[in-house]
Amino acid sequence: MNDRCLGVVTGGDSILPAVSHAPKPPASRSYLLLGPPDILFDLLNEFAEDGWSCSADRWQAVITRPAGDDGPDPAAWPAEVSLQGITTDGHEAACREHLAPLE
Repeated sequence: MNDRCLGVVTGGDSILPAVSHAPKPPASRSYLLLGPPDILFDLLNEFAEDGWSCSADRWQAVITRPAGDDGPDPAAWPAEVSLQGITTDGHEAACREHLAPLE
C-alpha cells in the first residue's frame, strides 16, 4: 500500500456518518400546575430565576425546565399547588394545552 492510499484511509475521511455515543440530555419537561394565583406567581418567580420558562393564567401555570436540568421534586412544591400533568412537547405546546381557555 502506498503512502497516498494510507493517508486517505487514516486521514479521517469517511463516507459513513459520524455516530455520537454521548448520552442525550433528558427532554425538557413541562409541569402543568394548578393553584392560587399569588402562590403560583411566587413559585414561577423562583423557577424563572433558575432559567426555567414560566407562564401563568389565573389559577393555571406551566413551568418548563431547561434541557439537562433534573427538575424539581413535586413533593417539595407548596401544598396548595397541584400537578395536573407533565409533558415533553415543549413550553409553547404545554401552554397551548394547559392555559387555553375552555370552550
